[in-house]
Amino acid sequence: MASTMMILAARQYLRSSGIQRLPAALLSLGSAFGGALCLAVLIMDVAHVTGHLDLMRAVQPAYEPLSLLAFLFLCAGFAAQPVVRRAQHDMRRKRTVGLATQLEPLWKRASLVRPGLSQADPLAASADDLESRLHREIVEIRDAMIDPRVTFDISAAERALLNRAESHLLGLDTRATRTTASPGGRVGQEGSS
Repeated sequence: MASTMMILAARQYLRSSGIQRLPAALLSLGSAFGGALCLAVLIMDVAHVTGHLDLMRAVQPAYEPLSLLAFLFLCAGFAAQPVVRRAQHDMRRKRTVGLATQLEPLWKRASLVRPGLSQADPLAASADDLESRLHREIVEIRDAMIDPRVTFDISAAERALLNRAESHLLGLDTRATRTTASPGGRVGQEGSS
């Protein structure tokens, strides 16, 4: 069982990046120490049964440190998983707030030339979900850009900001998800009506 967990944790380590590797690394180490502990117990049991008490006494000092190390690293690995997820969630939330705040002037300009759903339904604009708010801003800016009835031009810096916001919503702004998401996808190309 320790070897199975070690293989799974090592695979997770290889598939992860950055701080996401910490829980997998801790679990891999804990599993390795657990495997070594199992091996030590087997050697001591076989040595005891076969009468090789010198071998049993030679391996016995490894039992307690291996038990402690396996316990500590496994507990740390399991405890680190929710901590890392929470930290990533908080970082994503801060980035979402920052991007929405940076896009707001551009979104207000777009809303002046082409009013969107946010003007028709004030509840849609004041959504508590920050990612929904950012998505709505992106959709309404893109709608103003592609609507042939209005003229709405944006600078290269504004376009780069808009692309960063879209990449953020798609999860393409982190190395870990860059390989699984489809490149070139756009958020909100559908109309806002």
